[in-house]
Amino acid sequence: MIKRAAWIGLTLTMGVSTACAQALQFKLAASHDSDQFDEWKLTAGYTDAQGRGLQAGTLRYSALGWSRTGEHLAGTYHHSSQHWTTDAHLGLTQLAGHQHGVGALDTLYRWRPDTSVGISVERDLVNSQRGIEDGLTYLGLSLVADHAFTERFNVGLAVGSSWFSGDNRRDLLRTRWNLLLDDSYGLNAFVKTRHYRNSHPGQAAYFSPRSLQELAAGLSVRMPMTRHTTFRASLDAGQQRIDGESDPIWHATLGWASPRGSRIDWQIGLEASNATSLFSTGNGAYRYTSLVARINIPL
Repeated sequence: MIKRAAWIGLTLTMGVSTACAQALQFKLAASHDSDQFDEWKLTAGYTDAQGRGLQAGTLRYSALGWSRTGEHLAGTYHHSSQHWTTDAHLGLTQLAGHQHGVGALDTLYRWRPDTSVGISVERDLVNSQRGIEDGLTYLGLSLVADHAFTERFNVGLAVGSSWFSGDNRRDLLRTRWNLLLDDSYGLNAFVKTRHYRNSHPGQAAYFSPRSLQELAAGLSVRMPMTRHTTFRASLDAGQQRIDGESDPIWHATLGWASPRGSRIDWQIGLEASNATSLFSTGNGAYRYTSLVARINIPL
């Protein structure tokens, strides 16, 4: 399952107000896990000078002896100024005989020079085999915040809930504690936590224990490789506790991207983990890998 960021405080950057340029966007996202569940998404889009756009794509889900193919169409919006960053999309996904209204809104406000607050809202399908066949969806709402205590130390926080088809509610708390070690190499040490509880555990369509807690620590790096390429990587490890049983977890990312401010914006990212994902059907020896590639071409 292709994972979406749980909070936007660490992923949206606040920049100087600039006029948007017309652009074409293309994105490929793919994932595979140890449940033998595969996901492919290919989208193409256009954005005008006011940040309004349209995107369309195809998606395919498959498992052993099973597959479904669907289509997606959505309007998009992007805005970035000195104090606000907003990304949104709203549209329809057709899959397995079901039509889903889907969308997301991520908005972040720079309240003070060292503090940003925001909100993240998402409605999407439950992308497991049973969830797709039954036409299940979820609605997630999170409040996010990021505060820099010093020039080198900041903390990000997300707290919220997701409401699933079938009356299950999942309450979620995530934090990330980040310390800059070396600015020239973009080297950071971090600790991250994840806690959630399901109001109706044991759902057949997706992994839903009564409670889950995670604690992991790691290192990340972001540095230029050439004039046209930036390298990023991270590695962390820790413990995951599910309904009283504890197992070691790890998570790694690897990526290449255009430098900030480049005319053509592109990114390629790889991710691997053994931490149980949102919609997996089990835990234990779980493995997850994904690839995301995107390019933004101004007109």
